[in-house]
Amino acid sequence: MKQGNGIWAGVLGVTALGLLVASPAQADGEGLHVIQSGPAYFSAGIGAFNAAGVEPGPGHRGNATLPEIDLEYQSASKLFGIGALWGIVANTNGGFMGYTGLYSDVAWDHWVLTPVLGVGGYNQGRGKYLDGVFQFRLELSLAYQFADQSRLGLKIAHISNAYIAQEDPGEDEVMLNYSIPLSFGDHS
Repeated sequence: MKQGNGIWAGVLGVTALGLLVASPAQADGEGLHVIQSGPAYFSAGIGAFNAAGVEPGPGHRGNATLPEIDLEYQSASKLFGIGALWGIVANTNGGFMGYTGLYSDVAWDHWVLTPVLGVGGYNQGRGKYLDGVFQFRLELSLAYQFADQSRLGLKIAHISNAYIAQEDPGEDEVMLNYSIPLSFGDHS
């Protein structure tokens, strides 16, 4: 992975963490705040797998930018504004990653910023070589929340082994995603 990509992912992670720590936890929904409760969400996204930093490495195949789909469930149960999620992302060359992790929603007016830190297993298929099954996943989405609590937004994500393997080619994603609230998970 290029050093610039690692820096980009680090800046996004630190920014998201800073927003979480700096924002007061408010229940009234005024101003910038961490959403402490609410419904569970099912999210579906379409976009580009390996959208940035495409570098064919020596002896590596499958480094093309590919269409992808991402399906994710965010639980309604949260502790200090942090909840659990489970998801799967798959590209058109048979590569996929199942993951689980932690998320938080930071809201301002109708806008919701959602940072995610996850871990999971990656299967290369005919897609990009990421040097190993065990991978980390970072996401940051910005979505507009409608009156019915559904959300439409843009998500960027990064998959990396964080150099726990010999190589860390990593990959970056850009997606358009839509999230619907699920009433059975409502913990308001």
